[in-house]
Amino acid sequence: MAVFTNEELGVDVEIVNLTQRQAVPYWESLSHFMATASADEALGPSLWGAILEAAVKGKWFVKKIDPLDYTPAQARWLADELGKHLVEESQIPND
Repeated sequence: MAVFTNEELGVDVEIVNLTQRQAVPYWESLSHFMATASADEALGPSLWGAILEAAVKGKWFVKKIDPLDYTPAQARWLADELGKHLVEESQIPND
């Protein structure tokens, strides 16, 4: 399991080991948001909230979180970290 901690922002969350069971609903939720969001909604706090909500829908978090309880800085940081984590988890080794 991965832990995302930013002491300065007061963020400390743990996510499950990602499988397709978590990745598919996350991606579907985020893709739906991007397809239906206006240009203004697809930026900033709305985007960060959509990323966190997609992770909630994918059941990524070990403990329940409410994305709307985070400050914009916390949401931005965590959304960025989750996105990077999914990219890392999606890498195919070059043997």
